[in-house]
Amino acid sequence: MLNKIKYDNYGIYDGISETIVTTSRGWTPNAAPMGIIRKKDKLFVRMFKGSNTYNNVLSEKTLVVNITLDPLVFVNSTFTDLDDSDFESVNIGGRNFAALKKAQCWIAFDCTNTKLTSEALVTELVPVGTRMNKPLIRAPNRGLFGVIEACIHATRYQLTSEDRYLKLIKAYGDIVDKCGGDNEKEAMKLLYGYL
Repeated sequence: MLNKIKYDNYGIYDGISETIVTTSRGWTPNAAPMGIIRKKDKLFVRMFKGSNTYNNVLSEKTLVVNITLDPLVFVNSTFTDLDDSDFESVNIGGRNFAALKKAQCWIAFDCTNTKLTSEALVTELVPVGTRMNKPLIRAPNRGLFGVIEACIHATRYQLTSEDRYLKLIKAYGDIVDKCGGDNEKEAMKLLYGYL
């Protein structure tokens, strides 16, 4: 296990950061977009029953969080399996982990304190290895993108006074409340103040 790492250095901030989670059983790698929940300095992930990622985590109790800003990886890993050539096998403490070759960075985790429900599992993530491949700003955060979209709709509302833009702003505000960190939530409050 690693000493306490600074998740900010890997682009994971408070709230839910959008990442690509990779898992494997033997050498059958799997990738899926997944939100990583950060509360203070603890990380968690929630995954729904029936997916390859869910089954791999139940079996192996490990995963890798890959940070990438490549939208094609998000789309492709949502709707299809990535090619085996997109992955690399990384040995950490005698165990093999599947990571994305082109990720800006990744953190390998043990999954602990796993709680199962009829629909999903929630597990705490304990870091066991890291790699920084490229300079990083931050992982995508739906809260940040929600603020950006709300700003766009706010300017349209100011120009047209059409109620449909208020509904869109509210919808993106709900995303910010659910997924954003303190900064995103504060920005949304400020936006509402301008309206």
